[in-house]
Amino acid sequence: MSTDATESRDVTAATLRSRVAATLDSEFPDLRGGKRVVQRVDADTGVVTLSFSCGCSDGVSADTERAIENTLVTELDPVTGITTESGCGCGSAGRSTDDTGPKAPF
Repeated sequence: MSTDATESRDVTAATLRSRVAATLDSEFPDLRGGKRVVQRVDADTGVVTLSFSCGCSDGVSADTERAIENTLVTELDPVTGITTESGCGCGSAGRSTDDTGPKAPF
């Protein structure tokens, strides 16, 4: 017999990455199109690492980051929190592991 808690622990990083990307797209549509990247997902701890905008631009405000974290923690049971990094993977500040949106030099 499977319980919700068991199912939550069985979520893979790839599945969680897809769910995070879909939630961000639906709840924060202004961050689509290369303005956000799901850098890493730790399915064991539930921590998602995101980057916003390009490393050479301003990213998002602290209020927006808090709203994103609250949304992900509330809507996606395995997510326990977020961390952020600079750079979107366009080559200016690291590499991207996101396969959900366009890649572009800005």
